[in-house]
Amino acid sequence: MPMRFSYGDLSRATKDFSSKIGQGGFGSVYVGVLADGTHLAVKKLEGIGQGKKEFRAEVSIIGSIHHVHLVKLKGFCAEGAHRLLVYEFMGKGSLDKWISKKCEASKILDWNTRFNIALGTAKGLAYLHEECAVKIVHCDIKPENVLLDDNFVAKVSDFGLAKLMSREESLVYTTLRGTRGYLAPEWITNNPISEKSDVYSYGMVLLEIIGGRKNYDPAESSEKAHFPSYAFKMLEEERPEEILDSRLEFDENDERIADAIKVALWCIQDEMHLRPPMTKVVQMLEGLCSIPHPPIPSQFGSQTSLSFYKWSSEGGTSTGPINWSSDAFQSEFQSGVQLSGPR
Repeated sequence: MPMRFSYGDLSRATKDFSSKIGQGGFGSVYVGVLADGTHLAVKKLEGIGQGKKEFRAEVSIIGSIHHVHLVKLKGFCAEGAHRLLVYEFMGKGSLDKWISKKCEASKILDWNTRFNIALGTAKGLAYLHEECAVKIVHCDIKPENVLLDDNFVAKVSDFGLAKLMSREESLVYTTLRGTRGYLAPEWITNNPISEKSDVYSYGMVLLEIIGGRKNYDPAESSEKAHFPSYAFKMLEEERPEEILDSRLEFDENDERIADAIKVALWCIQDEMHLRPPMTKVVQMLEGLCSIPHPPIPSQFGSQTSLSFYKWSSEGGTSTGPINWSSDAFQSEFQSGVQLSGPR
């Protein structure tokens, strides 16, 4: 069980919550320092209607989950109406500060660092979805919830918080916080939310890591304003370098660039069953398996997309999950849809 703090303890540690370092869909985050000098990140939860017993039960589950790419929950407070969570402090802050266009030239992350952040984030999500005792769907994956330690190791934060709220509350908070650009279509169509919803959000984050920009930027030209559409177009035209952040130096022979782009575009497929599980995302990023050419979602339309849907319908999997590890899946793609080239 994580350590239990009193509200007074955390009020003193944060100097009456005077230093706000973040705002998320579930509350505000403040920096705190314990008497022994240990730095903490204290999140004041908003809109949590659970009683102390239920809250502590959920916290015990979240606190029992440990992984190198998940932010560690160190403690909690459940006192009166107050509900707070205490996390390890992450020295470099959130990912969004390091990949935006406003980022200072001296702070622009190189490709190796970005790739490792993308891979680490994928590993953290894969653990939540498939490896820990209780499957956890994050529901709010975005750059602000990917935190970086002093060595730029990525750790997913705020996992498990969706369990503390109803789906309606989660949707309202997520929407109000301006993160609609990361929400999978099923949030809007009222289809069931699952780990595949996290996969979609991860794909949108991965695109931003690659491109160094928001996925929607009205300041860009009409062609580039919606980055996912532009990315699909550039991949179709075999110009993946146009998707990469223009501020980056890169090796033209580095296969990880094209691989990361294809992985991102697989993850943001409208159809849930087309999105790979996060364990497969990790394998593809690590170069352990080939990556089929991603189909363009139906709203963009292309021969590649038509070929894919024709193949999946004939195979009887148009409404079911794709077996990403099957030889048949790989061979059908290699024969029916053009791949960008062998690994």
